[in-house]
Amino acid sequence: MDFTSRPFALRALVAALALLFTTSLPALAGGAPQPGSAPAKPSAQAPESTIAQDMLPQLSALPRPTLPSFAQLDRLLADTPLLHQAQAMRQAALQNGQALRSGTQEFTGQAQVQQRRIDAPPDNGNYAEWQVLINRQIRLPSQAQADNRMADALTTSANAGLIGARQQLLTDVLAAWFAAQRAQAEAALAQQNLGLMQGQVHALQRRKALGDASVLELEQMQAEEARAQSALLLAQGLASSSRAALEARYPALAGDTTLSGQAGSTAQLVLPDQPADALRALVEQNSATLARDRAALQQAQAKAGQATAARTPQPTVGAYVGADRGGRERIIGLQFAMPFGGPARVSTERAALAEVDAAQWRLRDAQALTLAEFQRLWATAQSQAAGAKAMDQAAQVQIQASVRMLRAYQLGEAGISDWLLARRSALDAVRQALQSRFDAAESAALLKLQAGLLFDAPSSAAVMPAANPVQPQ
Repeated sequence: MDFTSRPFALRALVAALALLFTTSLPALAGGAPQPGSAPAKPSAQAPESTIAQDMLPQLSALPRPTLPSFAQLDRLLADTPLLHQAQAMRQAALQNGQALRSGTQEFTGQAQVQQRRIDAPPDNGNYAEWQVLINRQIRLPSQAQADNRMADALTTSANAGLIGARQQLLTDVLAAWFAAQRAQAEAALAQQNLGLMQGQVHALQRRKALGDASVLELEQMQAEEARAQSALLLAQGLASSSRAALEARYPALAGDTTLSGQAGSTAQLVLPDQPADALRALVEQNSATLARDRAALQQAQAKAGQATAARTPQPTVGAYVGADRGGRERIIGLQFAMPFGGPARVSTERAALAEVDAAQWRLRDAQALTLAEFQRLWATAQSQAAGAKAMDQAAQVQIQASVRMLRAYQLGEAGISDWLLARRSALDAVRQALQSRFDAAESAALLKLQAGLLFDAPSSAAVMPAANPVQPQ
């Protein structure tokens, strides 16, 4: 056989090129083949799910939104100055109510001593005289009833203040909690992305050492790694600052393991299954704003009742004893005094009735605002829940597009810059899906908090119940 013939040389060249292609084209994520090992298959033949896991962070592996533990919330509520202030005001209201029920009418004692001198006979002489008087205002039954209603109104108002302080505190805690947890999740996403990019850079460096990758490809991959490193540093800084702000404002939440999103139940962060009308009724029943305005109306009505009852003045009755002319005369008597009601009492009653009217209009406005806030929360929670599902699907589609672009790059049908651009778009989609997940969870949590459904099983007395407690779901 003529080894120098042209047909044989061509066949040998083709065979050599085919052998070189099958042995020196490793997957982008893989390394060079080891001596004596079987030739590596192209990455384009690997399953799409495997390629996606090797190239992009997966949503299923990222932290999920959770709530603080009940134990941490109990400790937080027990140590918060705002709650202590509301509890002290409640205790003051109870004592003021007790004073109203007991009445401020008290006994008043008077004593009088005098010296009488008579110069004309036959009773001329000096005589020691004295008199002792005791009296007390009498509270009429209508006034006692009005005072009792005012005492109840003060207690109701203090309870509404305590409920409002608790709800406002939990709202602020949830906002700070989800902000810190979202930042932690984005830092975890950036950390995973950097790890994957570092693996790709190392694989491309090995390929370049084997002559299977260009310097331009390596530099582009290293620039993408630097971009991922910068994103990680920014995400870690934001996560540290938000966590520090949370723990500085609420020290009881420091060290809560559920903040990382790797532990804790997520069942409470889904939308309630009640219809909108039932949820609206629960929101109106558990609204701290409405409870405060209802208590203000009750207090204004009680004040008007007191003013009406006060139009009849309180009489003063008493008794006295005395001695005149050195004890030769004894005095025993009764005393009765009653002021005449003037126009000031009428004006006071009219002012109190006007305040009742104002309180009624404030309550109506608060009901309208509460309804509007519920509609906003309900619509926002629904749209964000649907948006989170849509973003999950969009991220999956974008990941698949990135995988197909990777295959095109491996087959030489596209450049590395095209694949990196597609990968960047897929990473942004994953980040947006992660943010949508936390936004939907926060909206659902705020809606449930307003409806009294978020914390169904408080474990300590520090978590004060609403005025009309809601049965657990």
